[in-house]
Amino acid sequence: MIELKNVSKIYGQTKALDNVSFSVKRGEIIGFVGPNGAGKTTAMKIITTYSLPTEGSVKVGGYDVTANPIEVQKMIGYLPETVPLYADMLVDEYLSFIGEARHLNGNFKQRRDWVIEACGLESVLHRKIAVLSKGYKQRTCLAQALIHDPDVLILDEPTSGLDPLQIIGIRKLIKDLSTKKTIIFSTHILPEVATIADRILVINKGKIVGDGTFEELRESVTKYNTLVLGVKGKKGDIENSLKNIKAVQDVKVEQNTSTDEIRYKIFYESGADILEDINAILRERKLDVVTLHHEKLSLEDSFIRLTGEDKEASREGGVK
Repeated sequence: MIELKNVSKIYGQTKALDNVSFSVKRGEIIGFVGPNGAGKTTAMKIITTYSLPTEGSVKVGGYDVTANPIEVQKMIGYLPETVPLYADMLVDEYLSFIGEARHLNGNFKQRRDWVIEACGLESVLHRKIAVLSKGYKQRTCLAQALIHDPDVLILDEPTSGLDPLQIIGIRKLIKDLSTKKTIIFSTHILPEVATIADRILVINKGKIVGDGTFEELRESVTKYNTLVLGVKGKKGDIENSLKNIKAVQDVKVEQNTSTDEIRYKIFYESGADILEDINAILRERKLDVVTLHHEKLSLEDSFIRLTGEDKEASREGGVK
């Protein structure tokens, strides 16, 4: 449905996108994440024809954004980062204006009624856009992106400025729409990506540095597994024995003074099985196990490592 091949975008001396390639299938929800200035908005502007690539090609529904921009625009609903609204218009007037611009004609009333309900605009239809809260302005702009029933939705920070209940509603709407539409959305809210997206694209310094599900991205940056072992005993009792297990890279020891629990964080090579060795040590020392579980890398930690913000963590694979 969407295909970028070797796309670069240069502004003066700045390379906003650097040889970016990815494709999006019909019905996929793609979460686009990256630090500020990473290139997310630039990529979205190129897909929507608001900006042209310096190099490479972009196709939407088989149409090239450079050769057939009008055909691409017909297929796309776009919610940009900066909401483009006419402040002196009433919300209802604005939706009518967009409907006419999109040549909806006989289909306008049906689409108007649907977007008003879907975006929760019933209470502000006869208010000037200038006096709306940031959340209602965001919802009004989302309504204009949806009114012509586009095949592709490009949403730049769609939940920005919304309260928690509104965010839940927009997330549900995006999920419901994905059965018929292809959706790319950017966000700074990492749990939102894990909740909504079928696939995550991570961009940094104009390059795609991660592409996959959350689990796939987490595995790609995790060199070592982490096992947390809690026992009753004295601090350091089995630290050296655990470190001597062949696949173990490092062991960190923590003590809970209120429960007399000694907790060992065991970092070991991915794919290795160390439970038998640990059981042998515990039997030999006759220690009671309080807890035993794997600790997975968080979404935030995965993002930090993919974007190179924490080079030490990335190099050591989680061993601090």
